[in-house]
Amino acid sequence: MISKRICVLSCAGCCFVGLITASSSDSQLPSIGELEKLTFTTDKAPASGPPPYTEVSGAEKLFLAYGAEAKAVARYRDPVLTRGAQGEAIFRSVSPSVVVVVVGSINKDNKFDLEGLGTGAIVDARGYVLTNWHVINGYPEALLFLKPSGNSDLAQAEVFGAKVIYQDSTVDLALLKMIDPPKILHALQMGEISQVQIAEDIHIIGHPHGNLWSYSTGVVSQIRDGYTWSYKDGSNHAAKVLQLQTAINPGNSGGPVVDDAGQILGLVAMSEEGQNLNYAIAADVIKHFLFTGMQMNPRGAQRSVSSSPPQQLLSGKLSDSLPISKAVYSDAVLYEVRRRDGTTLGVVARFSDGTILSAWQPDMDGNFRSWSADLPDGRHLVATASNGFLSGISQTQMPASLPR
Repeated sequence: MISKRICVLSCAGCCFVGLITASSSDSQLPSIGELEKLTFTTDKAPASGPPPYTEVSGAEKLFLAYGAEAKAVARYRDPVLTRGAQGEAIFRSVSPSVVVVVVGSINKDNKFDLEGLGTGAIVDARGYVLTNWHVINGYPEALLFLKPSGNSDLAQAEVFGAKVIYQDSTVDLALLKMIDPPKILHALQMGEISQVQIAEDIHIIGHPHGNLWSYSTGVVSQIRDGYTWSYKDGSNHAAKVLQLQTAINPGNSGGPVVDDAGQILGLVAMSEEGQNLNYAIAADVIKHFLFTGMQMNPRGAQRSVSSSPPQQLLSGKLSDSLPISKAVYSDAVLYEVRRRDGTTLGVVARFSDGTILSAWQPDMDGNFRSWSADLPDGRHLVATASNGFLSGISQTQMPASLPR
């Protein structure tokens, strides 16, 4: 269950979504070291206003969030299955369609606090992901980690940002939409609840207690229409459910329950403690929910302005063709690099925790299309953006041309 209701997984509407490679375009930006050596004077009336603190600060928070959770994904290894050939086949075909759903906030030490981890199922190749309402309750956005293949290193893993586009608390379902999803996604198909038999074998893939992409099996004990239940936060729910005889633990929520053909029969929702009774939202309830939810159309975001003025605003120049604005905030110093005609080339910032962030290639709306971050632990991350949303993140080696 999720108790905190603070969403910080946004950066002026930005989300991490996808895997990219580094760009050489940022070699036009001066390094943070070069900028910090410049002499600046007080700028009382800057022509372009202060650098975009809200956008850059939000991006840093997302990079930190990715850095924290990516460590768990990096440790993932495909399990050694002992359930026979059928279980192995189900795991291999279904697990690429199962994601880790992460929500959280940045604490006072500027570190990412994980406040919710659940499971999601890709139900449409356009980037639609199904999970439980109680997994994302109170958060308009989430980070989605796609399953790495086998013993793949972190550089091959992908993380996506997603917006919550539709939710129904009564039936405990939520639909997420990836921003700028990859071209190839493996979506699961819905099964027919009318064909479900009592004692039928079922298969579940989820992340119990943070053990990523764990496989379990069991049987359908009963189908219960109009079943009601409550969570510890006081929320009340009602839906047709499958009663399951299998192992369900925190982190399994939102995981698909599939048949021997790999089709979704239900979505794991809850268990009754001490009674070994586990329940999943039934497929026909899910179908009705998806029919409505997929009509929703998440929109992009425009670049926002700073929510508060800088403590100090200065001006300087690296050369006659590169004027610089320096904005000092309580937790960061931002340098906006401009061309001679006053248009923005990019932004370089150093945060109080040691993170160095660069953004460049502004589009017609002023949203930066390319980003990079050097985290305090020495990792270098790169990202791209689409329509005002950060649309890619990956870890890479530090090329000599990237600003430091």
